[in-house]
Amino acid sequence: MMESLLTKPWFHSQISREEAVLQVTKGGGDSHGRFLIRRSDTKDGELVLTFSNQGAAKHLRMQITRSGCRIQHLFFDSVSQVIEYFQKNPLQLDKPCFDSKSSGLSEVYLTEYVPF
Repeated sequence: MMESLLTKPWFHSQISREEAVLQVTKGGGDSHGRFLIRRSDTKDGELVLTFSNQGAAKHLRMQITRSGCRIQHLFFDSVSQVIEYFQKNPLQLDKPCFDSKSSGLSEVYLTEYVPF
């Protein structure tokens, strides 16, 4: 992958899963959409998008290749493109999350990043 992640303000290279959860969920429900990118604790060479969904942390793995990255069923040229895409399009979660304030499904768009 051509992109240098070390210069990105949302990239937390060595943060643990537990610390990532604390960072994205600060503020409870008000943290909805807050996110960061980190290295996977369990899969060497993979990254994880950790984000807040109604105050609960969710984690999506990204498989990194020479030509880009794959998250869920989507392929992107760079991690920056992943973030830009999910700022405009909702994340698709395995289990729907219902918003208690409405009768519809909760949509998660990436909003603010946790700065490194």
